Amino acid sequence: MSLLFLYYSDDDLPQTNRIIRWQQWPVKRLVESFDADDELAGSALLGMTERSRLPGLNRQVLLFLCHSLLFHIGLLGIADILLNFYLVSIGYDSGVISLLQALPRLSGFLIGLPVGLAANRAGNRRVMIVSTCGIAFCIAATALVPTLFLIALSRFFWGAFFGAGQVVKPPFMMTLTPPGEHTAQFSYHNLVSMMAVALGSALGGFIPTLASRVFSIEALGGLRPEAMPAAYQAAIVIAALAVLLSVLPLLRLPSYSARGASAKSHRRQVIPWLKIVRLAFPLFVFGLSGGLTFPFFNLFFRDQFGMADSAVGSVIGLGWLVMGLAPLLNPFWEARLGRTLALTGLMAASAVAFAGLGLARGIIAAVVFYAMAIGLRNTMQPLFQPLLMDSLDSSFHNIASSVGLALWNIGWFGATLCFGLLQAAFGHSHIMLIVAFLVLLNGVSIYAVHRRPTKKRTGATRP
Repeated sequence: MSLLFLYYSDDDLPQTNRIIRWQQWPVKRLVESFDADDELAGSALLGMTERSRLPGLNRQVLLFLCHSLLFHIGLLGIADILLNFYLVSIGYDSGVISLLQALPRLSGFLIGLPVGLAANRAGNRRVMIVSTCGIAFCIAATALVPTLFLIALSRFFWGAFFGAGQVVKPPFMMTLTPPGEHTAQFSYHNLVSMMAVALGSALGGFIPTLASRVFSIEALGGLRPEAMPAAYQAAIVIAALAVLLSVLPLLRLPSYSARGASAKSHRRQVIPWLKIVRLAFPLFVFGLSGGLTFPFFNLFFRDQFGMADSAVGSVIGLGWLVMGLAPLLNPFWEARLGRTLALTGLMAASAVAFAGLGLARGIIAAVVFYAMAIGLRNTMQPLFQPLLMDSLDSSFHNIASSVGLALWNIGWFGATLCFGLLQAAFGHSHIMLIVAFLVLLNGVSIYAVHRRPTKKRTGATRP
């Protein structure tokens, strides 16, 4: 009979000093029973085990993926799909909703640089834990305090906590695997995150109906937003609890600060701000296209095609599922074309799909173009984040992440503010054509900025 065994990397040690530890006693006993003459066989067994591990996966990555699963189900799944419907149900129009959708991007922009500068001292894991707890509180507050001022305040802090977490997440992930496995790791993370959002979106479409039974809301068969604010509130609170539970896997991970930062803490570094802004600029254009679409896809399908809330949730969930699956081919595109050319081509293909979405008149064609457009567009993050990080010394990773998030939030904030005016003037279809142009511009900007490989730089220092 065959023996099953598990191992894990000792991730508390530096990357170059990791060792293999045996978890199940039959194999451990087998290895320990080798005498001096069997050392070669033992080495071969260890080598075979190491080769059998999927690149980009280890114990710490799996823990981090568990965190992302719960986090994305609650935040970007249930809460995001229901927020607009909830705001409509308590009487707010598209202009107010656009403002409330823009506020988190403003606060995320304001918090980004301070967090990037302070994270090396505070520790990335600690920042993620605090930000996740803060987001859970803000989600619950949005549902439980339905006055405009308090909703706006909770949305502002929602964005601040979310921004803080997003700043430190890519640098933290870079510490979990060796450099050659970063693209694979980011692709796995993207898959889990997007599938979680797909599941959360589907749940978001049905939880209010289930909650309505508890609150005895009438007209269960044809629920409209104005009939069920209490059901939306209950569903959003459930989303907050899911986000709060996502803290538990983070508590099992070791605390990291940016690699290399502690070794240079006694010196004042000259931060290459212009270089970082130039390398991260494509994220600004990426934010523009995202801000005009993702907060409003639910309204697009309901207004354009008269779909029920549950059907909208299913369509949004399908899109997030494709967003998770499409980047799994990123290692293939990277190996064939390189990150820069791969990103440029994928953004061009996404632009064509967004144009098709804007011109579609039937629901089937619209859903197909929608899934293609956001799936191809989402290949950017798992490819671009390692591209940006690998272009800089690790001591600048938190700062580069904060600058990239700031640029992304500026683009998203401006786009969401403009959505109400654009929608009133041109309608949803023309907005999708504008987005197609922005996605194409995104690909061109990546090629212009990263067409030549950028050498890492440790940075000049002052005594």
